[in-house]
Amino acid sequence: MFIFDRHMFITLCIGLVGAIIFQFLHIPMPWLLGAITAVLVVQLSTNVQLKWHRFFRNFGLAVAGYSIGFAFTPEAVRDIKLFLGSMIILNVLFILLFFCISYIVAKRAQLDFATALTCCVPGGMSQIVTFAEEQGDMDIAVITFFQILRVLLIVSFVPLLVAGAGGQDTTVGGSYTWGLAGMLVLCGVAGWLAQKIKIPTSYLLGPVLLLMGMNMVGVNVPQSPVSLLHIAQLMIGIYIGLLLKRENLHLSKKHLFYAFVSAGIFIGAAYGLTFGMTSLYRLDFGTGFLSIVPGGLDQMGIIAASVHANVTIVTAFQLFRVLVVSIFLVPFVKLFVKKAKTSPLSK
Repeated sequence: MFIFDRHMFITLCIGLVGAIIFQFLHIPMPWLLGAITAVLVVQLSTNVQLKWHRFFRNFGLAVAGYSIGFAFTPEAVRDIKLFLGSMIILNVLFILLFFCISYIVAKRAQLDFATALTCCVPGGMSQIVTFAEEQGDMDIAVITFFQILRVLLIVSFVPLLVAGAGGQDTTVGGSYTWGLAGMLVLCGVAGWLAQKIKIPTSYLLGPVLLLMGMNMVGVNVPQSPVSLLHIAQLMIGIYIGLLLKRENLHLSKKHLFYAFVSAGIFIGAAYGLTFGMTSLYRLDFGTGFLSIVPGGLDQMGIIAASVHANVTIVTAFQLFRVLVVSIFLVPFVKLFVKKAKTSPLSK
């Protein structure tokens, strides 16, 4: 158990002020982007000690999982099978892009190929950073910066791109009831159980699976209020804003530049592929883009729920990508690094 101390209260106030300012300026998704920006600016430019507990992020993920799972009706689940071919093709394209970007980063940023691969994995940030820490001889600062910067850029720019393409920041919500409170407790338990059995993004997928199961058997569950989703965005936004530390910026100019370049290529590729996706399936741009961009299941899920995109499609694509990254890419990187260490040709 944790204690909500003064530092957490200050961090909450900073995130809340950022959200209010962004809402006043009519910037899309102010409760997420405003919190990220305010916390990030204070953390990087002042000596104010900021602190946030993982419990709040997990609460935000559980609320997002509830909103996503609520949309998984039997009809929506049946429609997902229509996209299986595109899921496979898109992931193959992004794997090829991943190797190309890694090669460019290795050559231009003067990193060994094993480190470049670790820097450029499009997803699985927590797994990759933990793996790099376990190696002991990898440049953890460079790897962490590449991974965190990609998440920050995607979470920051994607809502703006979706809004610019006609995305909506409105959702018809429910009301606060004891039934909703009970469901949120069940979602927390589902997230905890999912974490125990090592399901990726457990506090999001646990509630999604719970609500999906209830929908399949015909159990009526209350819809979450819009304000609850705003609170979830605030909780997650503060957590994301604290990811980038001041010490992560003490890198060479080449490393900083190619971190931006690699993230920009991933976002640009997703942007271009979205037009083919939307024309093939007649999807709105927001749904197509959020399905393709490698920004993380949790972040893309809550953005999809907030801008009224088709969350079932977005979640299905992002979950498929998480499985590809977890089952194939991360083990491949680990195997490559292990072989590189034992090879006489390794740098």
